[in-house]
Amino acid sequence: MSEPVLFNNYAIALLETAIDEKKVEEFRKEAKILRDIFKENKEYLEYLADYNILDSKKFVSIDKNFKNFEPSIISFVKVIIKNKRGKYLFKIFKESVYRFNDYLHIEEGKIFSAKKLDKRSLNKIIKAVETHENAKVELQEIIDESLLGGFIISIKDNVYDASLVNKLDKMKASLLGGDKNGN
Repeated sequence: MSEPVLFNNYAIALLETAIDEKKVEEFRKEAKILRDIFKENKEYLEYLADYNILDSKKFVSIDKNFKNFEPSIISFVKVIIKNKRGKYLFKIFKESVYRFNDYLHIEEGKIFSAKKLDKRSLNKIIKAVETHENAKVELQEIIDESLLGGFIISIKDNVYDASLVNKLDKMKASLLGGDKNGN
């Protein structure tokens, strides 16, 4: 079985469990947390993937570190480890978040701005993008001072550029009577 198929199969199994338990949003929230934990803590992921460490010892660590998580998610992590797939935990939870987002019609993206946006402005931007994307949108804020002002949003293959740099480029092109490359 190829790795992407493996990740997808586990992700679908977790989504189906969440649907059966009527806890899709809760599972999604915890899957996002686990995705980030396994991405940022390579040593812990290596520990969980180590064949020389008894599963029972790993399970004690999981129970301790994730005691506030849904019991089904804890069992899911343990099944992955028991099946000797611990090294794939990050990729499995990354795929799980994609599946949950598809099911809930949520698009994740990034918003780049020169400075932190106030909550009201950010919510207004999100509402506009949600209308355009026809989905709920969650944006991770990233500060990029090179933008000078405005913002750029990246969601999947879509880029919404409302940056001051872009506006200045368009103005320059207009004044010069060509495109922004001077043509």
